[in-house]
Amino acid sequence: METEGLKLDYVIGIDLGGTWLRIAIAKNNNEKIKESILRKYILPTNLLNNDPIKKLENIIHEISKNIIDNIACICIAAAGKLDLKKSKIIFSPHSSIRNLSLSILEENLKIPIKLINDGVAGALAEWKLCIKNDNIVYIAIGTGIGGGIVVDGHLLIGKEGNAHEFGHMIVDINGLMECKCGGRGHWEAYTSGSGLPNLCKFLSKNYNEETPLLKKVINNNFNIKDIFEYTRKGDKFGMYVINEVIKINAMAIANLVNLYDPNVISIGGGVALKNPDLIIDPLNDHVSKYSFNTPPKIIPSSLKEETSLIGAILFAMEEL
Repeated sequence: METEGLKLDYVIGIDLGGTWLRIAIAKNNNEKIKESILRKYILPTNLLNNDPIKKLENIIHEISKNIIDNIACICIAAAGKLDLKKSKIIFSPHSSIRNLSLSILEENLKIPIKLINDGVAGALAEWKLCIKNDNIVYIAIGTGIGGGIVVDGHLLIGKEGNAHEFGHMIVDINGLMECKCGGRGHWEAYTSGSGLPNLCKFLSKNYNEETPLLKKVINNNFNIKDIFEYTRKGDKFGMYVINEVIKINAMAIANLVNLYDPNVISIGGGVALKNPDLIIDPLNDHVSKYSFNTPPKIIPSSLKEETSLIGAILFAMEEL
């Protein structure tokens, strides 16, 4: 965007995830993106539970301080079902956001606002800054599971912006686990941060050998960190659970390999990045068991948990 022939100097990227809201203001130069970030905040997403438009507006004013009139564009990378044509977040399974119209925020701020899926933003960042290959898949295993896909140099978007919701891919035709979206048998209902504790409870029902983790699960006195920590200590039930997680993830990823034939798969998201030894590292060996196509290299995201935020900044800079 240009005003009186002058290019505005800054853009804002927002990663509106299931658990955390990340926001950053950056110089609008499209070079050395991470170094161009001036300020960034990390806030709990539930901060937006009441009057999200007003709260987003306040957060944007706070991070912009006295340069709000020099913001070229804001891009919001959001988890959930989107309607890009109406600039609306229809539904976010892991937050209270429902039918959030960003056109109101745009009107209030007098700044162009773009909307993109957070996984697609992550794929854009990986593609442009890290992998630089025209056939990639980015997968975020965090509170939920999402991602984005680049095929032959084209970032897939979809008719409404939802061409990448593979966290809601069916991995269990019996639908034993219910997803936060209300569906059953979805990938993220089993191995995401929100789904894994439920999978652990389900598997505990038919596990006969007593272990420290099993005892905590039966007493409903555990969290997701316990699952990984006890597994690393050699807890047999924990190892059984993680083996199931590896198998489910490998089958789901093999589906993506067979569909899109990528050169590289990058894995991000808090659950995966905090536990790469148990979530990411085993995948290179296991995906090949289920894939028809030649398995790609599977690597952790080098942008860590800022992948979608950086993608939002990049998207804000495009076509200005």
